[in-house]
Amino acid sequence: MQPNIAFISNRLDFYQDLIRDRDSLLHNADLFDHSEANRKSIYQTYYRFFVVDLDTPLLAIPPWLKEQAQHEYYYLFIFLTEKPITTELQRLLGSHLFKVINPKIALSDLPQALKEAEYLESERRYIQDNFFNTNSVISGGLLGYHPVIRSANNYIEIISKAPLAPCLIRGEAGTGKNLCARLIHKTAGLDESLFYEINCENRSTSALLRELFGSDNPDNGQKPGLFEKYSGGTLILKNIEKLPRGVQDKLLLIMEDRVFRPIDSNRVIEARIRLIGTTKHNLEWFVKHQNFNAGLYYHLNAFEIHLPPLRERIEDIELFAYYYLQSFNYIYGKNVKSFSPSAMNILKEYKWPGNIRELKDVVERAVFSTTGEEITNKSFPESLSAKIEAKSDEEYFGNCSIKEIEKMHIEKVLFNTNGNKSRAASILNISRTTLREKMRQYGLT
Repeated sequence: MQPNIAFISNRLDFYQDLIRDRDSLLHNADLFDHSEANRKSIYQTYYRFFVVDLDTPLLAIPPWLKEQAQHEYYYLFIFLTEKPITTELQRLLGSHLFKVINPKIALSDLPQALKEAEYLESERRYIQDNFFNTNSVISGGLLGYHPVIRSANNYIEIISKAPLAPCLIRGEAGTGKNLCARLIHKTAGLDESLFYEINCENRSTSALLRELFGSDNPDNGQKPGLFEKYSGGTLILKNIEKLPRGVQDKLLLIMEDRVFRPIDSNRVIEARIRLIGTTKHNLEWFVKHQNFNAGLYYHLNAFEIHLPPLRERIEDIELFAYYYLQSFNYIYGKNVKSFSPSAMNILKEYKWPGNIRELKDVVERAVFSTTGEEITNKSFPESLSAKIEAKSDEEYFGNCSIKEIEKMHIEKVLFNTNGNKSRAASILNISRTTLREKMRQYGLT
């Protein structure tokens, strides 16, 4: 009996020769061009093989794939993509991730890969060799190509290996300080339930001491504080520059001695918790001008991670935009595929005072409100576009590559011909086969 296969692609016509071949394992495959629309069916069918064609990097993991990863039966994934896959995807699927094949050679290599998978399936074996190389995997951690972000990801790896090492994370609002702290916690292999964040702003010394360290009261008994509840985990001190001086002094003693006593108690408890301070300010200024405890600062500053504002990470804006485009496609069941050149130009020129959080909100609104497959500058709030001297797609021609111009032109011709490939090929003065290849190359369907 041939194993049941799910073939997921939005360009199934490219693989028609394989699908029609009666000797091919794909001949009896179930075909899906929109996996999210069929997620319930996919989850309940218990497919043994998944062939997933990706014409864009899978930056955000789709819900159907997360649900499939919860299954404990035997199944294997084959991805057809020219783009790197993410470490997150690799970790999610683990040994179920069998092979990654470039679509350019898929027509010749996919049949053999399926036969190899069928053999492994017959013996209920998983591939043991690590077939990935540095070019086929997008590193985990904070998203971005900026050198400072790459450095931050290295620091996350280093800090996570020292269970109690304190850390200071600095960056403007919306730059991802909480996410960075969570990544340190997660990379250390700690349970999510042992992660806690407390806001230091507008807190009195006595109330904060009791919340952190607990108390022993003859009338109310023992009340454990955060240091006890989250022992072995991570405690985030948000807006640490607002921490009362009395609490700062207490924390410094605990970081040096690694023990503490609850309020009104003689019990001595081991302090087994990582402290991470987060701030949008230069904490050294508070040491010099606001009486912040210098000793505590130096302890935290042993590992400082600085997250730059988005306006200094222009090379990462497109990456974030497509990450959130994919995420909100999944959430809202949309099939938005790209940003127009003028829309992307606006995103790259805007200064983003709210940083990544603001970009996320803008892309969510655009995905939700867009009715077609492309986000244009009309999808953005007027307040955003008004701050940029927006260029039309035609004006953008002087600022993009020949390939981008070609893609834009093909899109417009296909739109004007209502998707008629023969008429479009005639207007473009190319063969229908060439047009189909260019559509595949540019991810046009």
